Parts: sequence; structure tokens; C-alpha cells
Amino acid sequence: MPGTLLRYDPALMTDVVIIGGGPAGSTAATLLARKGFSVTLLERERFPRFQVGESLLPYNNDLFDRLGVTVPLAQGTFTPKYGAGFVTADGALGYTFRFRENLPEAYHSSFQVKRAEFDELLLRNAAANGVDVREETAVTAVDLADPKRATVTTSNGESIEARFVVDASGHGAFLGNRNGDKDDVEELKKVAVFAHFKNVPRPEGRDAGNTIIVVLRDAWFWLIPVSADTMSVGLVVSRDHLRGCGLTPEELLRRTIDGAPYLAERMKDAEQVTQVYVRRDFSFMVKRRTGKNFAMIGDAAGFLDPIFSTGVFMAMKSADIAADAIEQRLRNGSTRLLRRYDRSFQSAMDKYFRFIANFYSREFLEVFLQPKTDYGLIPVITGILAGNIFERQSRAKLALFFFFVRVQKMFGGIAPPIAWQELPGPASM
Repeated sequence: MPGTLLRYDPALMTDVVIIGGGPAGSTAATLLARKGFSVTLLERERFPRFQVGESLLPYNNDLFDRLGVTVPLAQGTFTPKYGAGFVTADGALGYTFRFRENLPEAYHSSFQVKRAEFDELLLRNAAANGVDVREETAVTAVDLADPKRATVTTSNGESIEARFVVDASGHGAFLGNRNGDKDDVEELKKVAVFAHFKNVPRPEGRDAGNTIIVVLRDAWFWLIPVSADTMSVGLVVSRDHLRGCGLTPEELLRRTIDGAPYLAERMKDAEQVTQVYVRRDFSFMVKRRTGKNFAMIGDAAGFLDPIFSTGVFMAMKSADIAADAIEQRLRNGSTRLLRRYDRSFQSAMDKYFRFIANFYSREFLEVFLQPKTDYGLIPVITGILAGNIFERQSRAKLALFFFFVRVQKMFGGIAPPIAWQELPGPASM
């Protein structure tokens, strides 16, 4: 175990301490180490460890190249992903957005991954790039009172001095919780109940690796093929439903599968190979993500909903943008890029929130599952599903899409209606 770093001794002060070794923390650590900074990464667990959020997005491909992990990804056990399919729980209506048909060649595919393997790949890559990685080292306190430095206290009794702290602690949102800056998103009080299964059939050909979202009335399922023989299956319902349905999470998952014809048929021979996990109240935002000596990235900066598989993408992309901002802060004292990072993160989350909040409405789904081929809307929507959210979007085309949704709600006629009340909903006693 490295010795304790003495307080306020510049010779022993590390440049950056990163809290958390998931995709956000490992990415930021690698990029900052490559910029010549000393980086200490503190991770409370021992990798590999189970984690959800298994679907990657094509607009992370450039960053994978820069990190040097594209070849290991391609050579590993991960499943190529070429698009995302959406289907109603009765199987009557569906649409597949294919990256190859709508996006530049560099973004024609991505991967589905077992996060235990993927996260360990990124963490070991950070260590190989000179990061001081310390697993099984939880952070217990952070003192940010002095804008020129920070003091990080660990569960091992260390007091580490740093010029800057990066909170990549995920849903734990270490700094956001302690600073009082974390606010739940009231419109998205959801709970995810999920497990891994074998013997779940897949579509033929290139679509075999796609994420499939199964739409129920007031709930939805994800099906993510995380390896050649394993499917991640998760149900997202309202928190109030889980509380009031009278079922255990295991019962809720199984009975809802059995009650949805599309899923019941596909999973009739499925074998559950992990426990059932529950993630509660995962939608939140942080009001203040940066300061003179800290930045929050990834889920620690905010998370909305897993519907569009944005978790890993936002984690790594925010780490990429923040790394440049932290470099400017440490080299010349400017916080201009840190403020710009905060704005860009919020802008991306606002765009996703508009899609996510509307996804739970019948009219949105009627237009979304039956998209018009005119007006160039499908490439724009596919781009958002692929992670093209930080770059300038065609605002006019997105505005047109949501105009169609409003017209569908008020008058109909944009798309055939879904028999909403006939769709199965989440199970209850």
C-alpha cells in the first residue's frame, strides 16, 4: 500500500484524484495521464465486478480508438451491435433503426458487453498508461475548501492531497450527495429489475446483436445480447408500481414476461443465470458539476433513464470533454472550459430528457414506431440513438419530429394509433 501523502507538501501532491474506476473514471484517468499529469484513481471494489448498462453506442468509436481499446474490444467476447429495435409487447408493431443505413461508415456498429469484462479492460488500460490505480479503496471524505487543492480521505486511512478531484463515482454521486447538489428527476421515478438469461433466441443475421426494447403499457423491457449465449433482460417500471404491486422483484420480472406475448414466446425456454438485481430511483441531475478544484462526470453528474443505452456513452464522452477542461485549469488556471463542459453536459441531457419523457406517452410511440421516411427524420433519430448528441443536430428536423408528435396527440392522422389499453402492463397481484 502506498504511503500516506503529507498535507500541503507540493512535492508529494498528486495532480488529480479520481473517485471511481468505471468507464468515466478510467477514461478520464487515461486521458489525463497521457497529458502528463500524475493521476491517482480510487475504486472501492475489486474488478471484475457485476454492473448493468451493457450496450455501447457507435459515437464512442473515436474515443475507443484514442484510448487504444478498439482492437481488444473487437477481439474479445463482445457482441457486435448494428442497431436498435423497438417492438410492442404484443409483437404487433415494431421498427429497427440500423446504423449502417443512416450514419457515416465510422459509426456503423458498436458492441454489447458484459460490463465486468469491459470495465476491467478500461481500468487495466488506465494502469498501463501510468495511472496509480488503487482498488478496494473507498473515499470517505473530500475537502474542497481551498480552491487550489483538495484533500481526499480514504477508507484505508490515507489523506491524499491533489490539485483537482474528479467525481466518477456513478449513481453514488459522492460529491453531489454531500454538497446537496443532487436532485431527483420527479418525472422519471423509475425502477429497473433485471437479470441475465441463456437460451433466449435472437433475430437472424446482423440484427442478432441489436438491443431490443419491448414496449408495454406504462413500462418497458430491454433485451441486450451481452455474449454469444447470454441475454440481459430488464424491466423498467414506475417506483410506485414496484411498491404497490404486491410482488417481489423476482415475481414481478417473471410474471410480466409471462404476460407479454412477444416476450413469453421468446423466453419460454430461458434459463436464468444470475440473481435478479434492482436499481431504484436512478433518475437524477446535479445542479453544479464543476468548480475550481473539482468536476463531476458520468453518472455522478446526472443520469436519466436506460431507454436509449446512454449510460456508458455519456460517462466516457463527459470524461473526454472534462479531461481537456481539467488540463486548461491545471496549466493556466482558467475555468472557461470547465464551465463549457458543464453547459454541454446539460445540453446533451436536456435533449435526451425530451426523448425519454416523451417515450412514456402513447402519441410519441405511435410516431416513433412508425417513422415517416420523408423529411430526413430517420437518420436524425438514428443518430441520437447512436450517441450523436454533443455535435450540432438538425434542430429543424428534430423540431419537425416533435411537431408530428404534438399533432398526433391533438388530432391523430400522423401515424396509425396503437391499441394502448390492450397492451399488457407490468404485473401485479
